[in-house]
Amino acid sequence: MAVVFILFLVWVRIQINRGNLVKWDGEWYTKERLKEKFPPQYIEVEAKNTPEQVYAKFRQALLDNDLETALEQIREERREEYREIFSDYQKKNGDLKNLGKVYPIEINKSHEYGNFSSFNYKFVENEKEFYSSIEFEKNSEGYWQIDRI
Repeated sequence: MAVVFILFLVWVRIQINRGNLVKWDGEWYTKERLKEKFPPQYIEVEAKNTPEQVYAKFRQALLDNDLETALEQIREERREEYREIFSDYQKKNGDLKNLGKVYPIEINKSHEYGNFSSFNYKFVENEKEFYSSIEFEKNSEGYWQIDRI
């Protein structure tokens, strides 16, 4: 009986070393059970567009006073937040064209890490220069979208 127990411990040790058994939060899981209980949160997919293309479409939509097209360039989770911001701007200013003019034609890549990218830009408002950034996130289908502007 002791030999069987020792063989079992050796087998368990081999499974741990191979990564087939993982201890998480005080419980032991097989790889399959761990993936089932905690599915992967990050999947990098090949890009079907670029952040620059998304930004250009977003800016042009503002210049065209096309709120819906501008919002389509923003991550779905943030669209309502930006809908309110842009709608308030429209109410105060009549349209989105001036907002589109505030954003520069070009943006400069700051960094990119997998599905996340950041760009910097300079804009002029009331004859004052400001510097800001725009954050992009690539969705699970491979399309870049604006996360924060």
